[in-house]
Amino acid sequence: MEEKIPGFVRHTSDISEKEMDGGARIRWLITHRDGAPTFSMRHINIPVGKSTPFHSHDYEHEIFLIEGEIEATIGDLKCNAIKGDFLFIPPNAFHGMKAVRDAKLICVVPVKVAREMLGS
Repeated sequence: MEEKIPGFVRHTSDISEKEMDGGARIRWLITHRDGAPTFSMRHINIPVGKSTPFHSHDYEHEIFLIEGEIEATIGDLKCNAIKGDFLFIPPNAFHGMKAVRDAKLICVVPVKVAREMLGS
């Protein structure tokens, strides 16, 4: 018998925010701890002049910019993105984002990432 996973509605203020290298702040909104089997969703705030860590890894992720403006690096691509833009980060691409204006974004990653970063 397949296990039934309950749905839920929460508010971002219910989730604690943690600082990342570079000064961005992250909230893990949905993870394996909530029963998510495939994807994790993160809310990231990047104050102007701050950034996410610049790095690469073996998984893809998708980003939607809710507010502000960022300078994005995705491999050899360097460009600005504004509210309403979305980004695809392929596996193994060196990437990171720096805020030109205070920025808020949603980032979706495989659930394995939350397991690695947050533990059980």
